[in-house]
Amino acid sequence: MRLDALQITDGVALTDFRGSYRGAGGFTGQFEANVNGAARIRGTVAPRNGRSAVRLQSDDAGGVLSASGLMRNVREGALDLTLLPTTDAGQFDGTLSVRGVRVQDAPTMAALLDAISVVGLLQQLDGQGLAFDEVDARFRLTPERVVVSQASAVGPGLGISVDGTYTLANKDLDLQGVVSPVYLVNSGGNADAPQVIVNPLSALTPGMFREIFRRPAPELDP
Repeated sequence: MRLDALQITDGVALTDFRGSYRGAGGFTGQFEANVNGAARIRGTVAPRNGRSAVRLQSDDAGGVLSASGLMRNVREGALDLTLLPTTDAGQFDGTLSVRGVRVQDAPTMAALLDAISVVGLLQQLDGQGLAFDEVDARFRLTPERVVVSQASAVGPGLGISVDGTYTLANKDLDLQGVVSPVYLVNSGGNADAPQVIVNPLSALTPGMFREIFRRPAPELDP
């Protein structure tokens, strides 16, 4: 299969699409494409429970996230994304692994670092970028939103874990988590203009009691 463009959503197209598939035993194959004419990805499609599971990989994680419009402030890195269909039509359970990325000039991250007064890291964010060696996430993808059940980003200067929701249509964020060494109770608002709230008491609270200050993580239906 050779296509100039394969439209995935209103804002995402796979351009210069090249794929090879077979139908015996279920729809199976491999493909390569550019995301919106930019970063190159490679993928595998395999049958699962009467639908298709997808694995996407790229050696330019920042380029993929920027070209797709999901995150325009990530640079470099390797990306590995798996989407497994659930029992509900149009929904997928996903796992994301990103290695060796840098975040630059991100409003959400800047608001967070400013709120917890991490001046040195805030300066890195505006310069070479804040490095994260490992980023991992588990989530449920629906046509309306992404429900993050567990996510973490670990780098030499900062460790973050979050859960919550991201609404696709209006880019609304509703996240909570832990920022080492300060405990973050709530981060909400819009991705372009985030509102960050830090609970100062949690910084003085032993780890075993910190869940008192935190709402339950989103639950994913089986």
